[in-house]
Amino acid sequence: MIDLWFLCIIKRCLLGEKFILYPTDHPEHYYVNGKKLRFWEAMCLRKITGMVDSRITPLDGGRLEVNRAFLSFLESNGLATFKALMSHPGHAVAKCVIKERNTVRLDLETESGEKRAFFLKRYAPPTIRDKLKAYLRLKRSVSGARQEWYAMWTFMHLGLPGPVPVAWGQDGGPSLVLSEGVSHVMRLSEWADRNFGKGSHRNTQAIPAKRKIIKEVADIVARMHAKGLHHQDLYLCHFLCGSEQDGLPLTLIDLQRVKRHRRLSRRWQVKDLAQLHFSSTQYITRQDMWRFWKVYNSTYHTGRRKIPLWHSILRKSERIRRHTLKHRL
Repeated sequence: MIDLWFLCIIKRCLLGEKFILYPTDHPEHYYVNGKKLRFWEAMCLRKITGMVDSRITPLDGGRLEVNRAFLSFLESNGLATFKALMSHPGHAVAKCVIKERNTVRLDLETESGEKRAFFLKRYAPPTIRDKLKAYLRLKRSVSGARQEWYAMWTFMHLGLPGPVPVAWGQDGGPSLVLSEGVSHVMRLSEWADRNFGKGSHRNTQAIPAKRKIIKEVADIVARMHAKGLHHQDLYLCHFLCGSEQDGLPLTLIDLQRVKRHRRLSRRWQVKDLAQLHFSSTQYITRQDMWRFWKVYNSTYHTGRRKIPLWHSILRKSERIRRHTLKHRL
């Protein structure tokens, strides 16, 4: 049914009031003035009022969607089509762990002649296994590029630290997503290993910085979970440090598996926290864990007893450890 709020938005649009239409992490949901719209409601608004997504411009016959803030920049570099981005060789390979996905760094020139870093992630078409898995779960198969594109917009909308979305596109099977490079000096896993790793001398001067980082990580994860988001790949290596001395500010990357729920279930909460615990266990103490939990629980209070939850997290972390050793990951 069409609610009164939706009719009021149409009326206010027709009277000349401007609204921002945000995409969300879900391909069929949008935000207007902080309220979620279903796909057909967003399409009705566009049709009746002429409202367009103020932040996104479709290009190349709909094969490419671009963040309007970067439109002229991509056009000046000849990258305003899906084919141009998909065939770009890149200036450096950033990551190529699995054959279905590779990431390259693009160093593009601005009008002043300066270089700006961007990261282009390209995805192969979904496999039969992926399609079958989605079919058995009664879900539609969505490309990782599209999912990461909506996740980056969601992070921006919620004020969470993540990469800035620049463009995404799909032509049949293959897809891609382009994001602005995050200014950082190292990954959080590298910072922790340098200051508190087994092969290094324990840097006692970095302990205050470590406590600040623990609070920052706990705050980011808690705010993410409070909004129904879970990362599914929440390891220290996916946090980027903005400085070498204290590691701050932090930015969370690799959002292609981020999903959103009305209310985050215990399963996904435990999985995220177990991944974080597994990747940090050699660097932290029991006191550090309680510092993390104090900040996390103050922001995202689930109403559950924390001791049983911690037991679940530790059991899951141990299963991740065994799986890692078994498969030599």
